[in-house]
This record gives sequence, C-alpha cells and structure tokens, in this order.
Amino acid sequence: MSHSDKKEQFTKELYRLWSMHADRKNYKVSRRDLIKGMAGLGLGAGAISMLMKQAPFSVRQAWAAEGATPEERAINGAKALFDSAEKKTISIMYPSGSGGNLSPFVEEWKGLTGFDLELIEVPVTETHQKAMQEAVAKTGRYDIMIPAPLSLADLAESGVARPLDDYMDKYDPEVYSGPNQLQFPVSDFGQKYKGKTYGLYCDGDWWHLSYRKDKLAEKGLAPKSKREMVHTWTEYDELCATMHDPDNNFYGALEYRSPFWNKFHWMTRVQSKGHFYFDEDMNSLADTPQGIETVKELIALQDIMPAEQFTYGFTENYAQYYAQGRGFCEFGWPSLWRYSNDAAGSQSVIAAKGEDGEPSQTAVSKVPGTMHNGELIRSCIHAFAWDFVVSNYSPIQEAAYCFSQWITGPTMSMRSIPNEGGYFDPWRDNHFFAPSAEFFASYPGDFLATHAEAIVDAVPEIQLRGAAEYLNALDINLTAAYNGNKSPEEAMEDTAKEQNRITRRLGKAEQKESWHGLAKMYPEPLQKLVGVDKWVL
Repeated sequence: MSHSDKKEQFTKELYRLWSMHADRKNYKVSRRDLIKGMAGLGLGAGAISMLMKQAPFSVRQAWAAEGATPEERAINGAKALFDSAEKKTISIMYPSGSGGNLSPFVEEWKGLTGFDLELIEVPVTETHQKAMQEAVAKTGRYDIMIPAPLSLADLAESGVARPLDDYMDKYDPEVYSGPNQLQFPVSDFGQKYKGKTYGLYCDGDWWHLSYRKDKLAEKGLAPKSKREMVHTWTEYDELCATMHDPDNNFYGALEYRSPFWNKFHWMTRVQSKGHFYFDEDMNSLADTPQGIETVKELIALQDIMPAEQFTYGFTENYAQYYAQGRGFCEFGWPSLWRYSNDAAGSQSVIAAKGEDGEPSQTAVSKVPGTMHNGELIRSCIHAFAWDFVVSNYSPIQEAAYCFSQWITGPTMSMRSIPNEGGYFDPWRDNHFFAPSAEFFASYPGDFLATHAEAIVDAVPEIQLRGAAEYLNALDINLTAAYNGNKSPEEAMEDTAKEQNRITRRLGKAEQKESWHGLAKMYPEPLQKLVGVDKWVL
C-alpha cells in the first residue's frame, strides 16, 4: 500500500471515529473509546491532543462534554462553546424570591466557563406572561426562562421553548435514571410535554401535611403511623375538629380559602376519589357529584379555620399562623416544614428540638387519601415548582442549557437549595437519601424520607395549553362558593361550562390528545382506578 493510500485510509478511519463520537445519540463512543481508537491508529497522547484541536466543531463539543458528573460535563461543554459564542452573557429570567438559589454562584460559573450571568427578576405571577410575550416578540432577550411546569404546554406550542432532549442525550443531567434521578411521575409531568422534555426541573413542590405532634399527644392521641397523621379525608376532617380550640386561639385547620391558593385543596382531595379534571373525551368533571361533594366538604371545614384564611396567601399563613403556634395542621410545600422548624430565621415558636436533636413539636405526614376496595389512594398536588427552559430565540442555546444542567446537577443543587433568599426544594434522590449535613439541617427530622415516599402520589395541575384559563375558571368559582356567593352546585356547573368553552376554543381534538398524554403521567394506582389504559383518542 502506497503512502498516499495509507494516509487516505488513516484519514477515513479518523473521521469515522470522530463522527461516531459526535453522534452520541446513535453511537456510544465515549471520550475514552475515542482515545483508544485513535491510539489504535498509532497516535500518541501528544498527537491526539494536537489533532483534537483541529477536529470539526461538533467533534470538539462532544469531546469537551465528557465528564464524570452532570456538572463536569456541563462545564466542559460551556468552555468549549465560549470562544465561538455570539454572546458571552447568559440572561436568565427568574421568579422573584428565588435569587438566593442563583446569585451566589454567578462568579463561580464565570470562573469555570468564561460565561457571565445576567439575572432578571420578575414577579412570580408574571413568569408565564413574560415568557409568552417573548414567544410573540422573539427578541432573544432571555436565554433561559424559569417558569412553572404548568407553563410548558403553552411555551412549547408557542415555539418559545426549545426541546432539550438532544442536549440531555449529549450531556446527561441524570434526571431520568441513576442514583441522582427525579422519580416518576414528577420526572415526566414536571418536565415533559407531548413526549419531549422542555424543562429541566429544579424545585420539588409536591405537598405534604405538617402537624403538631405535641398537641396530638396532649390529647392522648397518636398518628396512624410515623409518616401518616391519618389515612383518609374523613379521618382528617374529624381529627381537625377534635383539635380545634378557639378559646385558646388555636385552630383545627389552616387551609387556604383565598383567591388563587384555594384551588389546590380541591385538586388534592377530589382526585384521590378517582376523579380527574376531565374525562376521556376532554369534558370537564368539575360539576359531577364527586366534584360538588368535595366543595361541600371543604366548606364544612371553614368552621374550624381563622377568618384570615380567606385573604392570606402561603407566606402569611406560614408566618402568622402555623409557625406561631396558632393551628394544628397545614398543607404546604417543603418550605413550610423548613420555615416552621427555623427558630432563628423565621422566629418560629414551634421549632423546638428534643434531646435526640429531632423536632419535638412538629411532625410531617403524607396527605390523606380515599379508600377504594381496601386500597388507600392518595393524590398529592404538585403545585408550582420551577423548570429551566431554554429559549428558542437565544443565540447561545447550548451554553444556556449547560448552565441549567450545572446549577441543577446533583452536587450544585445540594449546595444551592439550602441557601437563604431562595425557595427551591428537594427533588433528586441524592437529596433524600444522601443529603449533606447542611441540607439535612434545612429539612430536619423525617421530612426528606417522607417527601421521597410521597412523590409516587404526586398529581399535576392542569398542564395543558390554556392551563391558566382552566385554573382561573376553577379558582373564581371556588372562591364564590367558599364566600357563600354561589352554591357548590352553581359554582361547579359554572366551572365546567367555562372549562368546556376553553376546550372548544382551543380545539377539542388537540386538547384531548394532550390530556391523554398528561393522564398517562399520573401515578399508576390512579391511572388504574380511572381506567386510563382503556382510553382511546
């Protein structure tokens, strides 16, 4: 074989190896495998290093993306992108109150990758609106947006959200498998729409129930088990009534009845009855007997709740009632547990610890459920949470993704979540089963173990196109019922009428298809109870 033939063969084999390494989706040729292949061509370490600097851009990116952890792969990817990046600053739209989870790491990221970060705060209630405005304007102002999973359908359909699956294949954020994963069903409805991943999850917002175990013991009572205050909603209603002591400014229940917040209680309770938001044909189920009866149950609880529940949001409820020892129990996000067990920062009066260092006044429970043929079925509402979404109009989409993977990685999220001035909460398996000392101190006692168990019961909000409209129809009518301005029957009939109107306007066939996809992301016991496997489009 002539020298020119050998050179041609060498070049062809080198480019074959490079193309396989670059196409990580179809070929599992890692950086280590590529080095072995190039060494097989007679190349030493120095020659390999020199040749890789001259490799095509896609190959250099794949080479850089190698790393032992999601954070390392993200850093290497961003470093490889920096020199040729059209923009050297990653602009991030984030919800107010979460800055503490991001701002402490700006300089660290810049030092590791060269990319600066611009943090653009917007009110929590405007994240969806701002993102949808960008869908129309297409300015590229934001490289990353951090909306709730509730927004994913609208952002995907509008074209502003970029599918992340190719980047996830390339860099592997370890959210769908391995010891650091996010478990089903939140892994799916918290990040996906129509089978594609549009958001990188960062905030474990499925509900729990905090309660006063010391007050329970004073009455000679005990929880059903270590992680269950009660089993059923009937038991919950009865126990809350028993614990009600208005003469001592102590209320049996602290549920939300204020606009916007109140719907979460209905959504949690009604779905445990095997009753979804819509039926197989995408008709609203708000006005069915189960939907109406649930409203009546919630109205009955108002006799053992303070009047402020009709105006307070979650921050006021945390601070003025539960953490100040003025209520027996409260449903909420992980931040409720963290807040009520913080004597110094939150000035909670119920944050006492026993000799063993465990919380001695409060306990954590899974939400109650409903019995079906001897099986307890729970539906734990997943309200809010946040996702890192890469804008389709960003000129630096891959770099934006790399930052998203880095800050949400197993190690970085363990560092960022406990920070003051933020409210992202535990969600990865390593948060629950291998927490750092600082992380555990933020969520003491049995919380992390309970929250890890409860994820299998998590149910989504109405995560479809037009989600905000569907939920607003429910919210305003529940508010009217709770305030006595409408009967439960009238409120839920009006809810169903408006939700069905929204469906017709958006296109029933398309909405039905999306709803079927969302229903298949519900907990398996609920899917079985409702018969989702038998649904047909």
